[in-house]
Amino acid sequence: MGEAGVSAMPPELSGAVTVVGLGVMGGSVAKCLRRRVPELPVYGIEPDPGSAGLAAGDGVRLADSLDRCPLADGVVVFATPLDTTLALVSETAAEWSAAALATDVASLKAPVLQAAAAHGVSAADTFVGAHPMAGSERSGYAAARADLFQGADVWISTCGPVGAEGGPGAAKAAADTLAGAVRRASAFWQVLGARPRVVAAEDHDRLMTWASHLPQLVASALAGTLADAGISRATLGPGGRDATRIAGSNPGMWTPLLEVAAAADAQALAALEDRIGAIRRMLERGDMEGVAQLLKQGRHWCAPRD
Repeated sequence: MGEAGVSAMPPELSGAVTVVGLGVMGGSVAKCLRRRVPELPVYGIEPDPGSAGLAAGDGVRLADSLDRCPLADGVVVFATPLDTTLALVSETAAEWSAAALATDVASLKAPVLQAAAAHGVSAADTFVGAHPMAGSERSGYAAARADLFQGADVWISTCGPVGAEGGPGAAKAAADTLAGAVRRASAFWQVLGARPRVVAAEDHDRLMTWASHLPQLVASALAGTLADAGISRATLGPGGRDATRIAGSNPGMWTPLLEVAAAADAQALAALEDRIGAIRRMLERGDMEGVAQLLKQGRHWCAPRD
């Protein structure tokens, strides 16, 4: 849905939006809403004075805590590093459960949903995990963009199933509850221009090990190896810059994610180590046919699919 086609929040989300954390992700949520739904009150909670000041300049109403924000019929978005999100979701459940929708942007979903579900059946009515496949290696509100989510996939996961032990009637009620929560979350992210995709939290987290964590670790390792060799980023061509771009990401965001997913991430790295070791051995014995085959495989993987 293009920007011109969005002028209001869906009726079921008629209240204000409160964004907890006004860095790249949360700041982009706020900027997008201020552009696309200018009449909508947007509140922000941000301890960094620089980011808070920039957001206030864009019309975001600053608050110290969730209990200072109007939450009824509105949306709460947690846009902080994973460890902070887990703590906030647990500590502020009494507040966010009063909203029509609470969501987040963390790139691991199972831990966040477990923290929300610990607060009972009402969590399934309100909290829906989300992970937009968008971002930046830069940090802070100054790096936020109003179009960050335009056309981006956003993974949606719920707390459920809840209440199935009550028999078929309870199971249907639980399914209806989850479906309603997914509809509200999907509608919200569509306002931001994203494309919702529903997925089980565990499946999402397994995918992120390979699709997100492994590329980040590889980029950081490559950057460190180049630095050890005395190679500056300024001397790299476009390919080298592309391969190392995300090495500039905020360690404070990544460390909690990698800690939670350490075992799975280590297995992914082991698989890559095997591949890199095989390439090194090809080069050592002059097996250029094997190297060419490797390059062909990579090119085939990158080729556009119909």
